[in-house]
Amino acid sequence: MTFQVPATFDRDDIPAMAFLKVLPAELRGVFHSLMDALKSARDVVFRVGGRALDDVQVAQMACENVEVLRRNLPELEVTRFILRDEDGALYSPHLVERQIRRAERAAVRAEQQRRLEEFQARQEAGEFAPGASVKAMTSRTNAFRGGRPRKGETAEQARERREREANQQREMRLLTPVTGGKNSETGNQNQFSKEVLVSEGLGFETGFEVSVDLESEKDISPSSSKSTKPAETQTDKPVLEISESLISQTVARVLKIGRLPDGQAGFAKSICGRFLRQGLPADVLVEAVKQHTEKMALNGDTANKMGAFCKPIERFWADHQAGVSVLPEQRPEPVVREAWEEQAHAAFAKAQEVWNEAFREKRDFSAVQRAWPDLAKAHDLPPCSYDRSAYLDWHRPQEQAA
Repeated sequence: MTFQVPATFDRDDIPAMAFLKVLPAELRGVFHSLMDALKSARDVVFRVGGRALDDVQVAQMACENVEVLRRNLPELEVTRFILRDEDGALYSPHLVERQIRRAERAAVRAEQQRRLEEFQARQEAGEFAPGASVKAMTSRTNAFRGGRPRKGETAEQARERREREANQQREMRLLTPVTGGKNSETGNQNQFSKEVLVSEGLGFETGFEVSVDLESEKDISPSSSKSTKPAETQTDKPVLEISESLISQTVARVLKIGRLPDGQAGFAKSICGRFLRQGLPADVLVEAVKQHTEKMALNGDTANKMGAFCKPIERFWADHQAGVSVLPEQRPEPVVREAWEEQAHAAFAKAQEVWNEAFREKRDFSAVQRAWPDLAKAHDLPPCSYDRSAYLDWHRPQEQAA
């Protein structure tokens, strides 16, 4: 079926379907009957064989009484819910609009397919890299256009201007001063010439000029020019060769101790491998992650990304080299605690679990702090503040406290 837009159709004057609510019930019923008849016929106009249907035939198709149809058609035409074309055939502007949108989408899909086939042909010819996409061709086309036309400029004038500017850019005339020349007016060897060396395109008198074609100069090797890049020094730290097995073992320990999700394994492997190649022992790296994890747990928080441990690892390694921090096996033997100290530490460990659980639920430090007395009472904990020293003071014998 060849679709033809009626001459009386105005795309900018189509009433919204929401306005049907203000029409009488009989009018709405006739409208829906006409729409159903057109949809069942898969058409937008009441026309067959090039001939417009009269009101009696339309009423038969819509299963409506012809008198009811004739009584409501004028109001439907005034509100533009139903219109007549140049031959008097009834049609629905909403269905015409839908058909136009379908044709536009089909044209867009056809254009995309055409561009894809064009790109594939140019890619096979070697114009684009094997891994490039259609965007490479689009970007090149947009770059050639050079942006929007200037005010009062047509598209053809803009294209000619861009070609002219591109040619001027390729054949830009450059000027070179001549040093050591003698001034013809004063004869002074040290004075500069009074001529101003600028481009002749600005309307000034110029000195010596050299025409340079940038297209021919672009293939000159950059090694012939003086480079301002400083020479590389040989003071870089050597990179150690670390086996993959050691990196994998370290990553497994870090993920377990740092309580990181499995999705961080790739980032952990990259970060741990970098630190190990810089000379950090695996035990030092794991200990840094452990201590930072414990520190975050005191605040009721956990690390979700491996990147959160980069700075703590660097600080721990600097302290370790300075002798400030040591590994657990290098620490002195702990002093034997008394019974009340063991009770205090055990109670505080339980309090840490309760605090962390409450913080995970509320995600608000102040709210957990306000609710802490009730939480401590509910879990049979001492009615003191959430602090290690407070728990030690609570369990310390009275005679020692005195």
